[in-house]
Amino acid sequence: MTTLSIRDFRFLIVFQPAPRYILTMTKPDFIRARTPEAKAKRRAAILAATRALLAQGGPEQTTLSAIATEAGITKSNIYRYFESREEILMRVLTEDLRHTCVALTQALIEPKPLSEVADMLAGGLAANPRLCLLISITASTLEHNISTDTLREIKRDLIASLETTAKALHIAVPSFSQAQTETAMQILWTLTIGLWPHSTPGPALMALYEEPEFIRFNQDFGETLTSLTHVMLTGLISGSSPTPIQKSP
Repeated sequence: MTTLSIRDFRFLIVFQPAPRYILTMTKPDFIRARTPEAKAKRRAAILAATRALLAQGGPEQTTLSAIATEAGITKSNIYRYFESREEILMRVLTEDLRHTCVALTQALIEPKPLSEVADMLAGGLAANPRLCLLISITASTLEHNISTDTLREIKRDLIASLETTAKALHIAVPSFSQAQTETAMQILWTLTIGLWPHSTPGPALMALYEEPEFIRFNQDFGETLTSLTHVMLTGLISGSSPTPIQKSP
């Protein structure tokens, strides 16, 4: 049997080679968008994820973390493309409004009876519940936590869509002045802000509104908006040419 001295133990402790570790790296699924085309696709993916979440759980469930998970990116990476959750929702709103206004403009290509025009304007909005929902929370929620420069850009997009529809409205109702058509679009926007939350209550209120005592509060958004749009257009055409409302959406 071989006996080891203290010197031998020192050699074993000090001079034995350290264990070797092999580090393996896996390639991440996420690839940073670098070209303008790739960045545009990433923005589109984020907006698509936001639309999907809005359909599933509404604005309350559409958080930045949820959007990032749905889009397959990290939460911090979202800030490369958007300032905030509110900006993302406003971008969804502007796209929805643009599509709705394009459809209305294509339909309002010739003079039509005032009642038909009212049906088309109200029906165009009612056909897009997501747009109506986002319009209803614009001032109270969505226009916060966004820089002035970005808000300026968003507002210009909104104005462009509404002005295009106002011009089409003048074609459909030639007796309307430019001021009257712009006022009509402003009022339609304001009606949507007020009507949508009242016509889409939570489960508890919905159950209450089924009772005869409270059924008067049970409003159908499309029907009510159509009725009020008829009243609004009739009032505008029968009155004097008003000064357009200066405050934009």
